[in-house]
Amino acid sequence: MGDLQDINLSAVLEEMPFPLIILDETHHTILWANSNAENWFGRSRRAMFGRDLSFITPDIESLQRPIARMAATGNAVSAHDLQLRADKEQTKPCNLTIFPYDAGIAILIRREEHRREQPSEGDTDPVEALGRMLAHELKNPLAGIKGAAQLLATDVQSEESQELINLIATETDRIRRLADRMEAFGDVARANKTTVNVHSVLRQAMLLAQSSAKAKITFTEHYDPSLPLVYADRDSLMQVAVNLLVNASEALSLSKTGDEIRLETSYRAGVRRPGDSIALPVEICVIDNGPGVSENIRGNLFQPFVTDKPAGRGLGLTLVSKIVAAHGGVINVSSRPGRTVFSILLPASQDTPTD
Repeated sequence: MGDLQDINLSAVLEEMPFPLIILDETHHTILWANSNAENWFGRSRRAMFGRDLSFITPDIESLQRPIARMAATGNAVSAHDLQLRADKEQTKPCNLTIFPYDAGIAILIRREEHRREQPSEGDTDPVEALGRMLAHELKNPLAGIKGAAQLLATDVQSEESQELINLIATETDRIRRLADRMEAFGDVARANKTTVNVHSVLRQAMLLAQSSAKAKITFTEHYDPSLPLVYADRDSLMQVAVNLLVNASEALSLSKTGDEIRLETSYRAGVRRPGDSIALPVEICVIDNGPGVSENIRGNLFQPFVTDKPAGRGLGLTLVSKIVAAHGGVINVSSRPGRTVFSILLPASQDTPTD
């Protein structure tokens, strides 16, 4: 497919453990399919090229509706329980994620049973697969960045510049460790858990977000000094905080409405994890006064490929959700114009079940 110029992303799409096809945005004919789509439909991608929506489903209208919503908003759209054709022309109930890709429309296909909360043995989570592949792509440039920082350190004299170079080296090491864990995404945040003061994590995350902000944004902190420690992987919590802060910063920069991001912590007595008795007293909130999250994506915000950013890929909040869940916590979002709150609830260290 001629539009697939991004070699790294093309490799990710090709290796996705789920069928993925790309349509022409005007005529809705098939331009490209990954190898799993070839297996699903029982046709080579060459044989599928140019086929219309009737090749994908007998219920064309039910597929056209989410495609039209995606085209109208420019955002990813989910569709559930759609009957799709498969090998030998049988149909199967499927869930779809439809999102813009270059000058086309990408459709990710998942069998309906993958909506189960607990996958059966042998099931592959597409986010886990993405984690493994993206980790592989990250490692080479990270090594180059750290090497360049070390060379710069020998020439720089000022204390301020040395601090920035040390920050580059520290963050490169942290991302490398995260990349190692992304290769086994299902085990994220398990290998290096220890007691962590969330305030030290949040302060470092705020420093990083401030240094990368593209607009004049005021960052404020309001922490509960009595907050207990959490039993967590520090690097993973750092990634959660950075992702949420950068998300908020980008929303303010792109919309040019709002100019403040607030970090808050509080002790929430009596709050428990849904479905069990584990207490979740540690609350972390990232609050901004920007335009708010679009209503059409709010319900699917933590799903892969769901984003309202023009250049976004919709994976950052999926990673955040996975990490929070791996720590036994929950994440919620409330949003209206002028106030968006991402709230994370975590167990205290003494309440966290052992792995």
